[in-house]
Amino acid sequence: MKNSKRSKIALMIGSIAVACLLLASITVLLRIDDEGVDITGGTLLSENSNRVIVRCLSPDVTLSLRGFSGEVIFTNCVPDAQVLGFDGAISREGMNISFVVDGGDGQYQLNSPHKTDFCFAVLGDSQGFNNILSEALRNLEDCEFVIHCGDMTPSGMPEEFDSLQSAFDESPAPVYTTPGNHDVKNNGSVEYQNRYAPLSYSFEYSGITFAIVDSSDLNISEEEIAWMEDVFEDADRKVIVTHAPCYDPYTDNHTLDPSSCERFHEFVLSRGIDAVFAGHVHAFDYLRIENSDFIITGGAGASLDNGTHHFVIVTVSTSGFAYEKVDIFGINQTGEGITLVAKNGIQSNLTYDDLKAMTPVHLYSSYENLFGNIGGQGFYTGVRISDLISMIGGMDDGDILRITSTDGFFQDFGYLNVYPNETWFDLQGFMTLSFEYEGTEIPDWQDGPRLSMLPSDGFYSNSDCEITSYEGQGYDIYPSAGSRWVRNVSAVSILDGV
Repeated sequence: MKNSKRSKIALMIGSIAVACLLLASITVLLRIDDEGVDITGGTLLSENSNRVIVRCLSPDVTLSLRGFSGEVIFTNCVPDAQVLGFDGAISREGMNISFVVDGGDGQYQLNSPHKTDFCFAVLGDSQGFNNILSEALRNLEDCEFVIHCGDMTPSGMPEEFDSLQSAFDESPAPVYTTPGNHDVKNNGSVEYQNRYAPLSYSFEYSGITFAIVDSSDLNISEEEIAWMEDVFEDADRKVIVTHAPCYDPYTDNHTLDPSSCERFHEFVLSRGIDAVFAGHVHAFDYLRIENSDFIITGGAGASLDNGTHHFVIVTVSTSGFAYEKVDIFGINQTGEGITLVAKNGIQSNLTYDDLKAMTPVHLYSSYENLFGNIGGQGFYTGVRISDLISMIGGMDDGDILRITSTDGFFQDFGYLNVYPNETWFDLQGFMTLSFEYEGTEIPDWQDGPRLSMLPSDGFYSNSDCEITSYEGQGYDIYPSAGSRWVRNVSAVSILDGV
């Protein structure tokens, strides 16, 4: 594949032809009876008096309309899907299929041909690094479909989903999704459902039953377990797709919560689930326990916990299926430098060498995340934010400092964050833009340049974050000190507070 190095893991597992994750007839039925629309296998994106737009959540979709005249548009379609129930002109453009109906009641089906030999792709945790995601998608022209295991955006904001969709639009195959914990921030679960899919759903294809299970809150509840019991009741082959895994081979328990890990693991083994696909851990891992395969693939863009950025190709045949990890090379995650934006809009650009030539600060620090875990422990070298913005005229009390990442994520700060008094300095220390962590400089340090708080006690806690957040900023929006440590900073901007 272009710009990619194949690293074969190929684990041929005979007897299981599981894999066509997300092909099939979704068992969730969306009914909007008062509007005259029934859908199976898809979700209604938009409906008015002359247009109905349906996003396909499966290659096989059924749409029933009552008394509707106008254009019917199916998006995210399998390219070789056949339209049944309509004899007129049909338009195909990319992953879209459209046609015009003229009143009355009608039932229209998208049916995809059965294939015994095919491949599909699985990836996860692009987290807004859509240049890396796009590079992966461009290499998937031979795949039937793509599965994204969640954390598609950095913080669930509408503009982040807009950027994500631009990347999805480049895919030569339909993309099916499950939400991650980053996607549901800032009420992102509503945004996700309006654009893509229900939080959980199931479908069947070629004798394989799939459950797409929401673990965006890092929990799989007893209600979800009971739901999966029903989904898999008469299934021969069973696959689960979710965001958070029940084990973590590389980091400090970056998994489902402990009770969910135990319960989910027990369910998978006791019900003979053939395969579980997850992300959340920014790495690749394959584990086979008894007769179940556990695959982690969280390397589609976010900073890595291990290995390289990658996606996984799953090849299905009558004898089983094989996994191939495909590495993504040549994509710069950290950018080429940063942009300083003054209050009057005038911009200045600094290279990383420019940053390294400024007066440095070198201190040990760490932060607390939403779940009370400590991360980022180590020595940081960087420059004071106050020194940076002095180059563009500084800021006045009441102005807003905005720190923006290459993935579009941003955090706003106030005057005392940049020019702290004694109380705030004790809590947050120097506010710096770090270009080196534990002796590794950017671009080799994939989190840099990174905003870092460097207090004297070496720890920026959630309570410190709460006290040093202005109203409507920081802790008020997302109660995590770690979220203030913006990675891969691309711009430092001063906004007029008036």
